[in-house]
Amino acid sequence: MVDVPPSPNAAPAPPAREGVTLVVTEFVRPSRVAEYEAWARELHAVQSRQPGFVGLHVLRGQSGDTPEYVTLVRFASPEALAAWRASPEYAAALRELPRFTAGEVDYRESVGLEAWFDRPVHSAPPPLWKNVVLGFVGVYPLILLFTWLCRPLVQGWPWWAAILPSALLATVFLNWPVLPLLSRLLRGWLYPDRS
Repeated sequence: MVDVPPSPNAAPAPPAREGVTLVVTEFVRPSRVAEYEAWARELHAVQSRQPGFVGLHVLRGQSGDTPEYVTLVRFASPEALAAWRASPEYAAALRELPRFTAGEVDYRESVGLEAWFDRPVHSAPPPLWKNVVLGFVGVYPLILLFTWLCRPLVQGWPWWAAILPSALLATVFLNWPVLPLLSRLLRGWLYPDRS
């Protein structure tokens, strides 16, 4: 599935402490995958027009024979997410969802980076040291890259100001797409009980 970019009226990406991510995990009946994906595309298009919508990312996995979809929907504030969840469009979409799913749908709200650590349903979170290693593996190459790219721009700036562009860019790219991709690639290491 393809990510839906933020709409022109979407709020700018907020600081991590203010934004909120709705993490939805769905196990889809194999015979209903095509219908589910069409339904999801329509839902994502509606979400992208909501005030406060920032963006979304869909990860697809497999649990035995059952396709698993983890959708991370980012809103600028808890209030914007609450307004979406109270909307008639969301209620209508939820009425259709049981036609596609093979079990309970898991919903959780996350603040900051925790949503990007792609946690399978009914699985314990990885130990702190694994999250630290994953974060370091993601952020170090970004800092090197953006420090090198920004060097011509920041020559002559005070040292504390010269690192600001690199830090900002590294933070943005770490949140998306680096941590989602790394957490998916290293899922077996992060969650060995689900490998």
